[in-house]
Order: sequence, then C-alpha cells, then structure tokens
Amino acid sequence: MPFTLRTRINAGPRDFTRFPSEGEPLGQSLLSLVSDRVQDGKLPRPAALVLRPQEVLQIDLLPVQRSTADTHRFLAACTRLEPDVEAIALVGVLGLRLSPRAEKSVPALVVFVEWPDCRWWSAQRILREQQLVPELPARLRSAEEGWPRPGGLGGWWSRGRVEQLALNVRRNTPTVH
Repeated sequence: MPFTLRTRINAGPRDFTRFPSEGEPLGQSLLSLVSDRVQDGKLPRPAALVLRPQEVLQIDLLPVQRSTADTHRFLAACTRLEPDVEAIALVGVLGLRLSPRAEKSVPALVVFVEWPDCRWWSAQRILREQQLVPELPARLRSAEEGWPRPGGLGGWWSRGRVEQLALNVRRNTPTVH
C-alpha cells in the first residue's frame, strides 16, 4: 500500500576519504564523523546514508520516526534505490536498550552499516548529558567477527528483496515569486 512521507534528502559526490569502500574503514570513518559532531556540541539527528559508487545520499530519519511509517521498512526500501547501492548506514543519536529486559533506553551514538551480502558493522557509544564519556568507549561489533546482529538493526537488504519494496523519491520544486 503506497505511503507518502516528506523528509529531507541531501545528495553529493562521494568523497572516498570520508566514505571509503572497505567495511571496517567505512564504519570507523562514520564513527569519527558523528563523534566529532557530538564533541562540537551538536547531537547528530538520526540519518540514513545511502552509499553509491559516486554519490552519497543523506536522508533525515526524524520525520520517518515521527510518522506512522515503519523505519525498518523504510530503510529496507532504501536498499532498492537505483542505481547500485553499495551500502546503507544508520547514524546519529538514538535510544539504546542496554539489555533485552531494560525498560528504558539511554541516548547513544550509533553507527550501523550494512552491505548487500548482509555483512554489517556496528558501533554504539553511550552518551551522558549529551556528551561522549571517555571511560565509556564505543562498543564495536561486526558480522565478520562472528557477533550476532544487534536487535532491531539490519536485515534491510533481505527484507527489501523479500517484500519487493520500492521507494519513489520526488523533489519538491520551490515556488519562485
């Protein structure tokens, strides 16, 4: 069933020093970029990064989260954007449950990258009073190290294929007076 949603998407050329092709270096670079924002006193809003061979799309996820849309399904639909999507990353400050039985989530800096072959890389760093805490380093995990995928994250490529999802992106044309 079609669903209409308005969000902001920024597109730009892919800078391979900021967005390398390799798994671990890409994850570490994204972690560094969002950590720098926190250290500058700017909490990064949740965003999806769609990495293409020559372009990066940054999609603001806050309107998706505030709507009735299923954010996981939206990210799965992003994997189906043409042309060739090399990776999808979820970055920003999100609520993180420290255990399956935890009733409340804590704010954390999250970077989660997934590739079409369902490999993934993850970093989670808890924030205290909207700041990075030196004694609480990032918790790094990856599929290649044999870790189980974090609950609620990833599986986007499989879901996109199985559900045959599509995402139609239209630009707003500004009104000129």
